[in-house]
Order: sequence, then C-alpha cells, then structure tokens
Amino acid sequence: MTRQLTNDDRILFGAFADHLIPAYKKMPRATDVGVAADLLDAVLGFRPDLREGFFRGLDAIRGLPAAEAAERLFKSDNPTFEILGLVASGGYYMAPEVRDLMGYPGQESLSYDPHATPDYVASGLLDRVVKRGPIYVATPA
Repeated sequence: MTRQLTNDDRILFGAFADHLIPAYKKMPRATDVGVAADLLDAVLGFRPDLREGFFRGLDAIRGLPAAEAAERLFKSDNPTFEILGLVASGGYYMAPEVRDLMGYPGQESLSYDPHATPDYVASGLLDRVVKRGPIYVATPA
C-alpha cells in the first residue's frame, strides 16, 4: 500500500521548505504559496518516482528543527536532501503568484515562419563573422 501524507508530514515538510525557501523582499516563503499543501500533492502526482525518497527524507528529519534537519540530511544523505529540495522548489515555481512575481508568463505557443529572415541576420549582427570567414583549426591528434 502506498504511504499517504499526514497533516504532520505536511507541517514537517513545510518547516523544511520554509528553511530552504524563506520570504525575501517581494518573494513569499514556501508555505505562503501552498508548497506543503496542494502543490505538494501536485508535485508528487507528477513525479511519483520521488515519493519513496521524499518519505525517507521526512522520516530522517522528524523531530528536528528545520535548520538542523537540513544540515544533517545534507551531510548524511545528500540524494534524499536533493529530493526534498526538488519537491520544495518544484512546488514553489508551480505557484501562480510566484510566477507572476518573477514575470514568467508560462509556456507560450509562439508562431514561427521558417522562411522568414531572422532578426539577428537582418540587423547585420553576423556581418563581422561572415566577413571574417572561416577560422577552423583542427585539433591536434
């Protein structure tokens, strides 16, 4: 049976995530955007391969203050530390308010005309390179 997240797991992960991603200037801390709530469910749903390491990490840091937990896990089991960090940062950057604050509109469908002359060619940006000619030098054997 697959282990289910408990409220205690969410609180523990939230404290850890807030240590990794604290509030700074205009950017909110991890739990302010739901990294230990709905975004945690989304990340683990998208990446079920991280579940085992995620729970291993929670078990390893249970009962420790966030700063000590992060330091101890980083030193003793770095791959598991990286999983917790990936889950925290993945959820954080999925949050619409974080993307808005960063000015990231998300993936956009841009049209492209393969027959159009690119701006960098039309503007003369490559003229010096073309005028210079090839400068290839073979690598010594």
